[in-house]
Amino acid sequence: MLEDHFVAGHLSVSVYPARRDVGMASARAASAIVRAAIEKNGSAAVVFAAAPSQNEFLAHLRADSSIDWRRVTAFHLDEYAGLPASHPASFRRFLHERLMDHVPLAAFHELAGDAPDLEAEAARYQRLLAEQPPVLVALGIGENGHLAFIDPGECDFEDSRDVRVVNLDDICRRQQVHDGAFQRVEDVPRRALSLTIPFFLRTPHAIVTVPGAAKRQAVHDALEGPVSPRCPASVLRRHPGATLFLDRDSAALLRRYNV
Repeated sequence: MLEDHFVAGHLSVSVYPARRDVGMASARAASAIVRAAIEKNGSAAVVFAAAPSQNEFLAHLRADSSIDWRRVTAFHLDEYAGLPASHPASFRRFLHERLMDHVPLAAFHELAGDAPDLEAEAARYQRLLAEQPPVLVALGIGENGHLAFIDPGECDFEDSRDVRVVNLDDICRRQQVHDGAFQRVEDVPRRALSLTIPFFLRTPHAIVTVPGAAKRQAVHDALEGPVSPRCPASVLRRHPGATLFLDRDSAALLRRYNV
């Protein structure tokens, strides 16, 4: 099933034939990390991404009976500002529907984008993360190269915060329409809460699941361009515990894959 494997900086990269293979492989890798952490420490905290790119990954993960979910505490990467958890586009709702409502988690700590004080909510969530540091973060890569909602204009590789309020750029907001979360760009919130790049780099393991042709330019820039805030995902090449899972479509512009 594996078509190619290589290393970009510290980042391990695996290319698979199809999207379904990517989801299966990344879920298998995440499961091994979670099970090892539970065996060693008695519990595991995990941060989950919420995006269509994660659908197959989450489906395979929730079907994995080898994970003792009662020992897993879940966090998530980001949330739109101003949206209640009941909104169809809410990332909290997305994760409940695709994972949290299917497995008996120890806890799911929700990032409240509709909190009346977003700065206070960022500080609250940062404290929760510090109390139970995650062993694993599950990520995607945005069409503009973002990680979580850290768009190029908001990216700071030296950010002192683990959670912050961010402004969403136009490419990011259009992606939310492409993904089907909103009908019009005008409907997409302009701000969000997001975990930050330094937090991802400190997390021991990162599983990055990126299928689909819409991500091919971002994947190229992340792996073959400079490591720069202009492509936040490029910093994954500095993460010693990260693995990037691609399909043929998302890998289509990579020189290495197409030689």
